Formats: sequence, structure tokens, C-alpha cells
Amino acid sequence: MSAIPINLTINKNTDFKVSINIRQSDNNYLDLTSYSVEAKMARNYTTTNKINLNAQKVDPSTGLIELSLPDVSSGLIVGTDSLKIGRYVYDVILTDSLLSKEKVITGVIEVQPSIT
Repeated sequence: MSAIPINLTINKNTDFKVSINIRQSDNNYLDLTSYSVEAKMARNYTTTNKINLNAQKVDPSTGLIELSLPDVSSGLIVGTDSLKIGRYVYDVILTDSLLSKEKVITGVIEVQPSIT
């Protein structure tokens, strides 16, 4: 399966949450029961400073995942308050039970200012 491009927008100082169904090439939902999911964003693909998008499986049987960031940073969790305005890139990676990794979603995240 090749990575599907999906572009997203995050508004600074607000909670960010998006749900995505992952489908196979035949358009059926991918059963994520035996997979783990991770997602990271960064200013570019060569930086070592990556931000965890707190990916989690919501409904594994329908391939439903959720990416999220809180509005305020807390401990090791980065919030939208600490993001710089501008463009980022991100990837969603699935890891199967044999520890084989596959990039299933890729795209650009635009972080926009907020009045609050």
C-alpha cells in the first residue's frame, strides 16, 4: 500500500483532533487489530526534532485512528501553544506483529495563528 497524502490544519492554542479511516488498495477498511500506529510531525524531513501526534486506534476493525494535540503543553506532551506558525510535514506509520513498518499517510500540516 502506498502512502495516501492528506493535508491538515492546526490552529495554535486550540485542541487539535482528527479522525481518519485507513483503507486498503481495494477500498476496504484495514483491520488494525494486529498493528500499532504512530504519527509524528516536523518542520522538514531532515530535522531530528519531531513532535508526537499522539496517534491511537479508535476502532481497529474499521481502520479508524485519531491524531491529537492538546492546546497547552504538559510535561513531555507538546501542545499547540508551543508550535511555531508555518508548514510542517507529517507521517503516519503502522507496525505489524512482525515489526515491519509501513508509511500509510503522509502530508503537510499548516499551523495557523489564533487570536486566543
